Amino acid sequence: MKRLLILFPLVCGSLLLAFAGCSNDPLINQKRLTNVFDGVPDLPPLEQLCKDNMGDIFNTYYEERLAEAAAGSVEEEKTVVVGSSHPPYAEKNCQGCHDFKKKNLLLYPADQLCETCHVGFVKGKYIHGPVSVRDCLACHLPHSSKNKSLLQESVSEICSKCHQEERLASKMHKLVMKHNMECVNCHDAHGGDTPYFLK
Repeated sequence: MKRLLILFPLVCGSLLLAFAGCSNDPLINQKRLTNVFDGVPDLPPLEQLCKDNMGDIFNTYYEERLAEAAAGSVEEEKTVVVGSSHPPYAEKNCQGCHDFKKKNLLLYPADQLCETCHVGFVKGKYIHGPVSVRDCLACHLPHSSKNKSLLQESVSEICSKCHQEERLASKMHKLVMKHNMECVNCHDAHGGDTPYFLK
């Protein structure tokens, strides 16, 4: 009986310490377990971890993307071979931008997130409209694109997504377009020190 009285507090204390060290983060738990025990199974694939941490939000997002892909309205991101991929996405570093414990799933609000890494690339007294309101997603995709620089459309088509009005120098623009030049050959898409973002 005396042994039981001595062992009971030790067992309870050990259990309390074990549970106090538990984390909601499966990566932290995996590291702790593998440091103490041999033969701990590997973590599930990244997609499963995301699904477990994001629950219904993950399911809804991917069901919508699969439905769009099946309808032919959107290409699946996995099929992108040529083009560009955001480095954190390519490295499967979802936590570089996302916080799965928050409902918005982003580390910072969307209009501030890009500037946490992309610092100081916009210079000049004239700033392109979407850039001035920090709407990077007006032109760029966050994960991958079939186009360079994560653009939603090709370099030759992206500007006409918004700019459909008659150009001030329409004759010159038509001549330039005949020679397969693109808007970015003369204009900086983010801004600059000259009107119309001329280079």
